[in-house]
Amino acid sequence: MGTVQLRPGDTLNIIFSSVQETPLGMKEVETSFPFTYDELLAKLRTKGRAGKSRRSGTNGARFSRVVALATNALRKGKWSTGADIDRDEVFDKLMKRFKELDAPEYANITSNAKESLLTLYKNNRLLKTNQRKDLKDALDAIGVVE
Repeated sequence: MGTVQLRPGDTLNIIFSSVQETPLGMKEVETSFPFTYDELLAKLRTKGRAGKSRRSGTNGARFSRVVALATNALRKGKWSTGADIDRDEVFDKLMKRFKELDAPEYANITSNAKESLLTLYKNNRLLKTNQRKDLKDALDAIGVVE
């Protein structure tokens, strides 16, 4: 393996070679990915945070991802994989995760997650009375107005 040096103004071409099956047999296909010095330097300086929001690593953001999965599962009665759910268990785990959040983390809960929780609350057929009360308390805590 050799060493490659890249200097300002240079472009690095990375060649990816793959074999594809065609009606006439196998064919080797090469794809080129050119990167300029400035592009690579910019990617290295982001330290792995490229494209992520400022709150993507916070507990509130993690909870928002849980909300997306849980509310979808509660609405459909199945996980995204097609496996059946126990609605009570899913709701209990959702509330358990909410109770693990510190109050300052409420600001990091995404607007989509807040909207999903409010929609779940408004859908009377999905929740039992005590679950609706727990969800209402959570909505009040994070400042979601009905």
